[in-house]
Amino acid sequence: MSTAGHNSGEMSDGDKRVLFFIHRNEYVRLLAAKKAADAALKNHGKKTKVDLGEHGMRQIKLYEQMRTPEGEAKARAAMQADVQAAMWAGLPVNTQIDMFEDLAPLDERAFADGEEAGLRGDFLENPYDVNSHHGQQYEAGWRSGQAKLGEGITKKEAELIKGQDEGGQGDPFPMEEDEAA
Repeated sequence: MSTAGHNSGEMSDGDKRVLFFIHRNEYVRLLAAKKAADAALKNHGKKTKVDLGEHGMRQIKLYEQMRTPEGEAKARAAMQADVQAAMWAGLPVNTQIDMFEDLAPLDERAFADGEEAGLRGDFLENPYDVNSHHGQQYEAGWRSGQAKLGEGITKKEAELIKGQDEGGQGDPFPMEEDEAA
């Protein structure tokens, strides 16, 4: 039998009732937050499908999974199993020996890694010596990614504002002066 929490000693029925409602209220609050987060995530998935296509969320989830060594190993195993099943089904499959082998020159790889970090919105944390050519390539890539991310955000905001204006809803991000009026 498991032991009860720190309040398991002598406690009046009234004290237990108060604790019950404390825990009940926290449960209700957390459940409402979970429902709101689930709805927001579902809506985000719909927006992603519109912007990136049917497989957009799957790509995002795979990207996040592959950011850890354990996740990458699991994703590789799943891809290999998929390729094997495709071969068994008689589908022509890429015959490249190692589809994961990175053959890009280090300069290109440094730029691409930096650009990806910039697109993720990461802080500039250069894994290369900042004075080296590769370090400069990484930083150039990061700046490129940041610029592209900023342009994309600006474009999405403009589309949102345009959609709001066309629908008669007004600016979804009013300035303080607008709110006072």
